[in-house]
Amino acid sequence: MRSLSHYSNGILDFVVGRTGRPPLSSMVAEAGDDRQDESLPGSRLLLCTQDLGALLRPLGTGELMRTVLANGQGGLWGGRVKPGEYLAALTDSGACVDAVDAAMNRLVTRIRTEVHSLPDELPGGDVPADPGLAPAAPVSRSAARFVPRTDPGPAAGDAGNAVPRVDFGTAAAPDPAYEERLRALWRRHVNTTDLQYAGYYRDLTLVCAGDVFDAPDLGPRFIDVSVRSRRTGYRDLSRGLRGHLVRLTDALHLVAPAEDGRPPLDRLVLDVQEGAVYVVWTSAREFLIGVTLDQTQVRNADIRLNRLASALRGVTPAQPSS
Repeated sequence: MRSLSHYSNGILDFVVGRTGRPPLSSMVAEAGDDRQDESLPGSRLLLCTQDLGALLRPLGTGELMRTVLANGQGGLWGGRVKPGEYLAALTDSGACVDAVDAAMNRLVTRIRTEVHSLPDELPGGDVPADPGLAPAAPVSRSAARFVPRTDPGPAAGDAGNAVPRVDFGTAAAPDPAYEERLRALWRRHVNTTDLQYAGYYRDLTLVCAGDVFDAPDLGPRFIDVSVRSRRTGYRDLSRGLRGHLVRLTDALHLVAPAEDGRPPLDRLVLDVQEGAVYVVWTSAREFLIGVTLDQTQVRNADIRLNRLASALRGVTPAQPSS
């Protein structure tokens, strides 16, 4: 972890930084002392989360309490301890993003439970929770990004007999074999326990989206928001996020400039009180949006979506004959 900042009611209280870290002053656009410079990426992230929280609120899954933004060079973490109290953390190492995320989740929980006597909101999910489609061996999120393309994945039957509904958008190639390969991937990864929705986009246009929202096991999740409204809401969310990506990218690039030829962002996690929304970029033109509605399964759904993203890189439509 490079540094950690604490905020109360929008005011920076203090910054704790790693000794010997290079200054951010050469990268930030605003003149200030080292404390202000160091807090700037996190401050910008937390400002973005206010708008993102408003974007997510109509989905009825609670308040946004944790945001993770990362690329191969580093990451930002922003989270709510309680209304009015926030933390932000920076790392300038892509390999340390998961460790920083886990450490900040534990810190928020300790402050809530030991200082404020508030319940644990399980930021990042319940680590011991069993996944819906268990891989043959434990797999980390980082390892999941590099699952071989020939990996068959979990069997479709492991999804509790809930077959995902898969719809195709205007970016899908008119290729029945390609569509069937996509359906097979969704059957292997989308399930009623952890990853309940996944949408695939190319050039900001929907290729396909699939979910198990019609499964009887998920009925209690749709008391306040109907299945149809939720499907529409997540598609609308993909469009709503576009306006925030420039601001998020600018905040991240203050501490982790993108590598040449790579997407400016690799992943975005929006952790709410009842689940999470994830965005994973498979290339500069393509990304996946994933959703879990179960807070205990936030970590498992994150891993699941990254496994789907890795498998998806090996599926391409047939090229038209010349």
